[in-house]
Amino acid sequence: MSGLRKLIVATVAFSCIVTPAIAATLDRGKPSNFVVWAFLTLCALIVVAQVFPLISKIMEETELTAEKARAKRQQESL
Repeated sequence: MSGLRKLIVATVAFSCIVTPAIAATLDRGKPSNFVVWAFLTLCALIVVAQVFPLISKIMEETELTAEKARAKRQQESL
């Protein structure tokens, strides 16, 4: 049984080492640039959809703060 176990371990170790080397040497052809760009576009849309509300809220808060500062200056000048 020990010989069979050694053979299995050696086979698994050999396949773990050889598989990446074989995969690196295979000719994969031309990658589909459309699929890559479509995926990147989808990722960008997700990021924009997540960041847009944050930017809108910051702009609103900036406008409110500026309006409060103007009102305070007007009250001080009177």
